[in-house]
Amino acid sequence: MGVPMKLAVLQVIVSIVLSGVFVNEADAKESNVADEVAVTILSSNLANGATIGEWGFSALIEVDGRCVLFDAGNYPDTVLRNAKVLEVDLSCATDVVLSHFHADHTTGLLPLLGDLRAKNPNAMRRIHVAEGFFLSRRQPGTSGDKERNLMIAMREKLEAAGVEFVIYSGATEISPAVWVTGPIERNHPEKNYNRAMKVNIDGEWVEDFVPESQGLTVVTPEGPIVLLGCGHAGSVNLLEQVQRSIQDHSIQALMGGMHLFSADDQTLLWTSDRLRKIGIQNLMAGHCTGIEPLIRLRAGLDLSRRTAVVGAVGSRFVYGEGIHPTAIAQ
Repeated sequence: MGVPMKLAVLQVIVSIVLSGVFVNEADAKESNVADEVAVTILSSNLANGATIGEWGFSALIEVDGRCVLFDAGNYPDTVLRNAKVLEVDLSCATDVVLSHFHADHTTGLLPLLGDLRAKNPNAMRRIHVAEGFFLSRRQPGTSGDKERNLMIAMREKLEAAGVEFVIYSGATEISPAVWVTGPIERNHPEKNYNRAMKVNIDGEWVEDFVPESQGLTVVTPEGPIVLLGCGHAGSVNLLEQVQRSIQDHSIQALMGGMHLFSADDQTLLWTSDRLRKIGIQNLMAGHCTGIEPLIRLRAGLDLSRRTAVVGAVGSRFVYGEGIHPTAIAQ
């Protein structure tokens, strides 16, 4: 083979290799896709029957035979009690994702650990959080110098029990088709948080914008299934980041708290308009979303009572089937 022919062959090989690399990079964020997904709400503000409601949030996500617990509720026994009533086995959850440090999403951790480890020694082996989760917090005028981030002290107890905290600075796949978003870019002025709270960043006390606020995403062939805890970073900011960093597709389902319970008409209109452009196929919002805001979002997104309901305790979303609401949420 002459030199020109060798060079031509080499160029073809290099082109194929580079093309493969570029394709892999472009497709890496969607390389794992879930076939079976079910989400069960275990803690939220609305409940009926033998379940109990609270100002808090928690959900179990089942993905192709694996389990992830998202948040842990506000009171020590709420999630455990509701799981028992609903006949949901939480001991399969080796991984826990926490949306942010607030007590209404974390207080149930230690009771859950004790109960689940008795059934499965590998339960709750890892807790996944975003950068900023363990920053010091204060609320001037109410608690003086008292530490408001109770997760700083709880971390020591959990780690002593063998729990590993994994901290993320960006979108990361924690198991096949299951992602954490990591910290959310604040491209829109969604300020869904308590502005009286202060956070210590690099030695300076500033308004606590909840920098560690993150979501959980499950990649499916029909778009991402997304859970948020309170949406302190803003649901629009979060979903746009999901589409940029994890799966560029309309949203198959959005669940959790959106922190719109006190939103004014202008904010609800803006949020509906932005979410409509993003594309939401199913909405099961609860906790701090508020019932009236959920109804307004349903209308603004052109959804129905079948595809947009209050995410009450016991409500389920099953991929391929849709929302299974409880009687009180229909």
